[in-house]
Amino acid sequence: MMARPYCVALLLLAEVFGLGDGASNPGCVARITRKGLDYAHQYGVAALQTELSTIKLPDLSGSFEVGWIGSVSYEFTSLRIPSFKLQNSDLTLHPGQGVRASLSNTYVSVRGNWKVQKSFITLKGTFDLSVYRISISVSLKMNKDHYGRPTVSVAHCSNSIGHVSIDISGNLSWLLNLFHTRIESNIKNILNQEICKMVRKSTTSYLKPYLQTLPVTLMIDQVAGIDYSLVGSPQVTSQDLDLPFKGEFFGRSQHSPVPFDAPSIRLPQKHEHMIYFAVSDYVFNTASWVYYQAGYMNFIFRNENIPQDAPFHLDTKSFGAVIPQLARSYPNMELELEVSPESAPFLTISPRNVTLVPVMNIQAFVLLPNSFDRKTLFLLKARINISATINVSSYRIVGSLTPGSKLKLELKHSNVGSFNVELMEVILNFYTSKIIYPSINAKLKEGFPLPLPKDTFFNSLEIQICEVSEKWGLGGLLQGWIHQGALNSQLHHRPNFHRKLFFEFWCIMGEESSGGK
Repeated sequence: MMARPYCVALLLLAEVFGLGDGASNPGCVARITRKGLDYAHQYGVAALQTELSTIKLPDLSGSFEVGWIGSVSYEFTSLRIPSFKLQNSDLTLHPGQGVRASLSNTYVSVRGNWKVQKSFITLKGTFDLSVYRISISVSLKMNKDHYGRPTVSVAHCSNSIGHVSIDISGNLSWLLNLFHTRIESNIKNILNQEICKMVRKSTTSYLKPYLQTLPVTLMIDQVAGIDYSLVGSPQVTSQDLDLPFKGEFFGRSQHSPVPFDAPSIRLPQKHEHMIYFAVSDYVFNTASWVYYQAGYMNFIFRNENIPQDAPFHLDTKSFGAVIPQLARSYPNMELELEVSPESAPFLTISPRNVTLVPVMNIQAFVLLPNSFDRKTLFLLKARINISATINVSSYRIVGSLTPGSKLKLELKHSNVGSFNVELMEVILNFYTSKIIYPSINAKLKEGFPLPLPKDTFFNSLEIQICEVSEKWGLGGLLQGWIHQGALNSQLHHRPNFHRKLFFEFWCIMGEESSGGK
């Protein structure tokens, strides 16, 4: 799941605890199943094997007695590890206790040079050392800091070493005795210390900094940002690992809380895919609330905004066909329309579709010549049913809107007498389709980023909205999934570890009737 496989392994070996008491509901949840953990575990073990091969062994020297020869000095130098084979790895999940990895029947080989000296006589050569039946047990403690960022530390690391054998160049049985009586125990002690030291070093040097690349807040534009802090510590169950993200938009100029809560997210008890990812409608509705509060859902139509080849222009001549009094009272003058929603429009998720039903006020003005003044003409109340499409592109959630129905108008007030509202609907529906929808969809096409660590991207993602499933315990929540998805890990410094991790479930969740409380 992460860009560096050794970071993947250490993260997924993490000993994690349940959600903290009093934690608020998350806006989105990432679930890594046992299948995903096993997948990442394989590549993590391979990366850890490479790291362990870099263990540096110190030179060994001293003296010992050899029968009638007397005291002989020795040196074992240039010790290096050409091979460190991690085998028989196993990953176990313990609800309430954590995720632990164990490796058994591990093998390591050590090569180096030896030299013995007695007075003016010097003998030297090379040796190959093999260490068998190494067992390693690792668990990490993963939590969150007060900023909502993930933290990790080694909770437990232990290892044991079994049989050691050596092949020394030359027929020197007394040198073999030296090894077994003096050097073997030193090599075992060094490896015992260095193996867990390397695990801790990898955690501190690689995993911990990399976890900090998981975004806590991201700035979307000059208006809004999104809060991806963890609302609770990661939660481990017997089959998966859940990461609860806040998933809340906030205003950059005024970071005030939204007036509604996130619904409870309960992912379906399915485990055949590697990753399940749920996004509540809370995420989208907080975005709507923030942009509404900032006034960025208000539109002002002027004549220069209308295409030159449009059949209707914003002037009293065009609108005179609908409102005869307008052309008589204000001949050859330009108009201005102000469109603003009565409240922040919220998504409504129903089987097989996602809709919005915004209610808008449309205020019309005439621009008086030779002045900056304007006169109020009429006020309309507009309703429209809009269909929303949600998708994922690379690492961003994107969307688009299409009309689900024609704009329906209600005349609330008029200073130019009554007029044919149905004809006015034709004009404003044209403006809506040619100006408002393209403007909004251009913004929605930019989307907003997902909470992914550095150098991690999605591709080939497909989203579907499906029926409510009571047996999943979702009640009024709806969900959909991603088929044939993949995550590309763009690996830094380790191109040989470039892999794809399949994301085969995506969940869009929401209450059937969303809105403020």
